Amino acid sequence: MTAPDGQQRGLDITLEQLDVIIAAAHSHHSPIGIFPAMYRSVTAEIRDAVHGGFFANNTTMEHLAVVFADRYLDALALWTKGERPTRSWMVAFEAATDGRRRMIVQHLLAGMNAHINLDLGIVAAQVSGDDPDHVYADFLRVNQILFQKLNGLQDMLGTVSGRMAWIDRLGGRLDERLMTLAIKDARDDAWDLAQNLVAEPEHTDRLIEERDMKTAELGATIVGGAMPVRVVSRFVARSEPTDVRDVIEAFAQSSIDLDEVEAVVTSQLDESARHP
Repeated sequence: MTAPDGQQRGLDITLEQLDVIIAAAHSHHSPIGIFPAMYRSVTAEIRDAVHGGFFANNTTMEHLAVVFADRYLDALALWTKGERPTRSWMVAFEAATDGRRRMIVQHLLAGMNAHINLDLGIVAAQVSGDDPDHVYADFLRVNQILFQKLNGLQDMLGTVSGRMAWIDRLGGRLDERLMTLAIKDARDDAWDLAQNLVAEPEHTDRLIEERDMKTAELGATIVGGAMPVRVVSRFVARSEPTDVRDVIEAFAQSSIDLDEVEAVVTSQLDESARHP
């Protein structure tokens, strides 16, 4: 969280750390690089938004993004050393390293499930201190940047996964159903967790443990799923690239419309004000 000189670390260092992970995954043709490839693109957008003064409190949001990334980086470091991260990350990492072919979207959503449904609420509570409401608007902005990236997932997958594009054209929309399963109400759930952690600090361990178990169960559904999902998953995955460079490059081509982000957040805040 801090640089060696004691100064708060910025997102440029986080991006460098993600680059190292992505490069290693690329050299080993490992799907464990799929999630950080997407996550790097989101983090770069947040870095650019911070540098452009987009947030109400840019310093706090950069700090939140750094601490948020550290949850993933620390979990991966534990896994790499043979130690145990949270259950939620265990599900994602095991799915990426057990040798079974899965769809790109499954690897993405397994990582997003752990990171949003568990990590985000924990980090929001840590960064906001005892008054989470003062960061709520910027919290929504960060989430909308993330979700705007995810909303472009289908088009991105179509460039690297021919069979997924074919299924979508037939009306299957499997990737969208999986995405909905993974991120439905995730923003609100993360914020609820943050508020509960701030309000009940004496129950922090229990609250995190309960959320981790629930999130891991959802992750297992994403990477395993019912029999029809497993059949389609194998069919699609066989046509998808094992070289994660193709996926990384596809993510790099997507972009964020900050005006649209702000419009959505303004609408969300107005709705919250009308229905507190």
